[in-house]
Amino acid sequence: MSIGLPLSSFHARKAAIEEADYLTKTENKKNFEPEKYSKKPSLFGVIVFESDQDLNPKTAYQCYDDRWLLELVFNRYKSDDCLDKTNVQGDFSVIGSEFVNFITTVMTCRIIRKATRAGLLNKMSYGDLMDDLSSAWRKTNAPQKPKTDDGCWVHTLQIVFEELEALGLSEPVHKPEPKKRGRKKKEPEVSKTKRSRGRPRKDANQSVGLL
Repeated sequence: MSIGLPLSSFHARKAAIEEADYLTKTENKKNFEPEKYSKKPSLFGVIVFESDQDLNPKTAYQCYDDRWLLELVFNRYKSDDCLDKTNVQGDFSVIGSEFVNFITTVMTCRIIRKATRAGLLNKMSYGDLMDDLSSAWRKTNAPQKPKTDDGCWVHTLQIVFEELEALGLSEPVHKPEPKKRGRKKKEPEVSKTKRSRGRPRKDANQSVGLL
């Protein structure tokens, strides 16, 4: 199976580079043809997937997207975490060192996926997020369950608190529910038996009962 997918705006730079290379090559060879060039723009920046699997274009692109995630992880693995050298000798030491590197890579993948689900990587890069989180320090006598307002953070910025809360690393500050606008509804009054006004009248024949 071979399919071609047009690149999104995220990959527009690749399409621009391909077009510039094509124009430079035709200019050097003096064989530029306007009719031929007019058919090329729709092909610049197209990825072609070749596979022996019967996949629809969307699934194939998602596979490519996951494959690109591995490249980002390996870049972090080699450059940022400085895990490109083992500096050990012997099979046992090499296996142990690479096992630790593997665990680090798995942890990095999980961090990236959790940050993606929280929507943080839509606002910043993975490197910027890690720089922010590295500035979040806790006191040694802090409680085990972190809270944003527990007073045990050291020089932590508000934007970092928001990132920690989005990742579930700090319990956010409880905000009271907004008060309803308008007058408070009066409760219905309980009906009571009305008392007759004035003094009770004396019985006119009261003296008869004394006989």
